[in-house]
Amino acid sequence: MQSQLLLGILLVSFVHSDLLIDLPDGTIRGVETTTDNYTYYSYRGIPFAKPPLGNLRFHAPVPNEPWDGILDATEYKSCCISMTLALDEPQQINREATSNVVGIWRLIFNRMRYRQCVGPLSSCRRRRHCVGLYGFLSTNDSVILGNAGLKDQLLAMNWTQKNIEFFGGDPDKVTIFGASAGGMSVGAHIANKKSAGLYRAAICQSGCSLSSLASTSQPDPKQVAYDIARSLNSSISQDSEEIRDFLQSQSASVLTNAYNANPKTGPVLEVEDENAYVTDLQFGLIESGNFNQVPLMIGTTAGETLTFGALVWPELIAAALIFDLNQGLLIPYSLRLLSGTDLREVAGLIKQTYTNNQPFHLNLASFVEFTSDNYFVRPALKQAELQSNYTPVYFYQFSYSGPVGHFHVTVDGAGKTGHGEDIIYLVDFPLFQLTTEEEFLTRRRMARLWTNFAKTLNPTPDETDPLLNVTWPQVSGSNIPYLDIDSTLEVKPGKKAKEMAMWNEVFYKYGQQPFAGF
Repeated sequence: MQSQLLLGILLVSFVHSDLLIDLPDGTIRGVETTTDNYTYYSYRGIPFAKPPLGNLRFHAPVPNEPWDGILDATEYKSCCISMTLALDEPQQINREATSNVVGIWRLIFNRMRYRQCVGPLSSCRRRRHCVGLYGFLSTNDSVILGNAGLKDQLLAMNWTQKNIEFFGGDPDKVTIFGASAGGMSVGAHIANKKSAGLYRAAICQSGCSLSSLASTSQPDPKQVAYDIARSLNSSISQDSEEIRDFLQSQSASVLTNAYNANPKTGPVLEVEDENAYVTDLQFGLIESGNFNQVPLMIGTTAGETLTFGALVWPELIAAALIFDLNQGLLIPYSLRLLSGTDLREVAGLIKQTYTNNQPFHLNLASFVEFTSDNYFVRPALKQAELQSNYTPVYFYQFSYSGPVGHFHVTVDGAGKTGHGEDIIYLVDFPLFQLTTEEEFLTRRRMARLWTNFAKTLNPTPDETDPLLNVTWPQVSGSNIPYLDIDSTLEVKPGKKAKEMAMWNEVFYKYGQQPFAGF
């Protein structure tokens, strides 16, 4: 799934002659857009950073220069390189902040040097993901600090603070939200005090601060950088500056092909440096309250890994069999077992909880439940529990399965909605057009919940609202009531209490602290 950036801005009662806006960097022209009978003004492809070419590659972004004349912001510009495609630069590398006004709409869903790997399970070394070379390469020193993708987003948020008033928005009422890798990115900014004051609320969809894929640092990032460089030049040394200079000199297509042969990059813990952004494990920050204490909406879909049954695993039953044959795959990536721990004991506890010690390949519903919990649901529930000690938290599960969402496998006994399926009802995608009244009703409900939260910090502030007809309660510690978003909206009691009790035992009894994620 390609990750991209879109700055979403909801415009209210705001009209400009010829849709021109004068920004500090220059004048832009927008376009009137209509979606689902709603009309708004869009400003697309506004540059907030210089393209990361040459010696800017792999580093924190540099703010864009002002421009002369009128910038055409009526259409999207070139997006970043996808690590699945070996395309030439520079046309795919331009980073833009595409403005449309209240929050950052899927922080990395349209213009970010950050992607989720879609490939064979084995190629992703259990993690099933690889966030891109350009956004997360590091030499584990100040030569290439790492996490350039998160720093892109930080600059985009700063840009929003400086410019949102020109679109009729309020810089004190920004809500950031994202899904999948975007949710993990939002989680990273929640956990990082350097983004303090840039937003007042956050929404994490199927990804959060404690997700293993986001919170776990690369074990040896310099080796990854060296391996990529050496695959292209066997005489390269392990000197960080030599590695950086060589990789900066290569074309995007050459680097992409080299990276795809062995993709490993991801978030890193940066060395102490004035330009460092991530220097602490996120679990401890959330647990201790040392994070940006803003209200949070957080949730997952009902059957997250159904999507990967179609995209990543050629055959779901084969993937289940792999997990049956390799007990180590049951251990969360973010969990380091205490020395002397019997792996079979821990794996048995997990397998007993999900399958009563029966094989996954004979019960695919339990396999979908386990993998969904392992990669998405468990960290979201733990973040909700920990963060609710400091801020208001609202938890949801997206369960609605409409005709437009049937792009994944189905498994009897498992949830019906896969990873990313909720986004179809929040964003108007050309490939996923709604057709039924029930689908449009679901979209209106989700839009109301999300915008209510952005405007009032409460997704259901009006008990008499006939569209919602529900009051969504806050999480209170380990008591996690949740809003089930299906063909109707229903508040349900504590979610996955049995499974979370087991996971707490696994982490706190058998795991080394401090935890990276959960």
